Amino acid sequence: MIAAICTTLFFAFSAVTGQRVAMRLGGAWGNLMRLLLAAIILGLLVLVLTPDAIRWPSFQWFFLSGVIGFGIGDVALFTAYERIGSRLTILLNLCLAPLFAMTMEWLWLGNGLGPRVVLCAILVLVGVAMAIRPGAKSRQKVLRGRYGVGLVAAVIAGFGQGIGAVISRKAEAVALDLGVHGSGITAAFQRVVAGLLFSAVAVLLIRLFGSRKDRESWRSPLNRRVAPWLFGAAIFGPVVGVSFFQLALQGLESGIVLAVVALTPIVMMPLAMITEGDHPSRLSILGAIVAVAGVVLLNLWAR
Repeated sequence: MIAAICTTLFFAFSAVTGQRVAMRLGGAWGNLMRLLLAAIILGLLVLVLTPDAIRWPSFQWFFLSGVIGFGIGDVALFTAYERIGSRLTILLNLCLAPLFAMTMEWLWLGNGLGPRVVLCAILVLVGVAMAIRPGAKSRQKVLRGRYGVGLVAAVIAGFGQGIGAVISRKAEAVALDLGVHGSGITAAFQRVVAGLLFSAVAVLLIRLFGSRKDRESWRSPLNRRVAPWLFGAAIFGPVVGVSFFQLALQGLESGIVLAVVALTPIVMMPLAMITEGDHPSRLSILGAIVAVAGVVLLNLWAR
């Protein structure tokens, strides 16, 4: 249980630090630098701890999972950070991801969607609808870009997270069939490498076809005002956060772990107030509670 609680805290810190990176480096460029740093750290850990755990049949699935989750998902995630802030981005991301994952399992694996699942999905969607309505103080003046674009990007981030997770479980099953017993670090490294390549292509396309304003917002990641936030975003999310998540899954049932991690949007509310000046309306707070409750119930007894 301690590992699951730590995962929730690390994911919350990853969100607020990632938002600052997106604001100071730009979403696409900041995400690329974050994944590059995470890939270097994870690669060194894999080289030392599990150098023989990467096999081609399972790597293909991990790579596909990474392209969707860390690639499409995280590019959209950092796009949303700039426009709607970390609190609302993570709420939409983590609350909608299970719905996308279960839809994928239904279409791909034939898993049934019972009345409990439908009820939880309704709770989540109602809560999200309440939470996304901006109040008088819900939009911070430091944000940039269109609010609607940020909402769409956060939904796409949830899609990437949910679908990527389903494919990742397929990759883990293939690895076990091969007799490979890797770690969460090994899986994270393979997925991050795929996300890094996708993000690099996205940055290249923006460099070639993006506006001059977008290009000028990409500052050096070595700037002392940016580097601590960048290091925190890389460490708290793909490195330490994922490692504690895998550790929690080894000691508890997955439903309990996912239910605890689903509390991240609630935990990070005070952090977003401190770092971003994000003061949600009462309706937004109530909506967040309803949405998170739907996800918790989904993982505890509807799944």
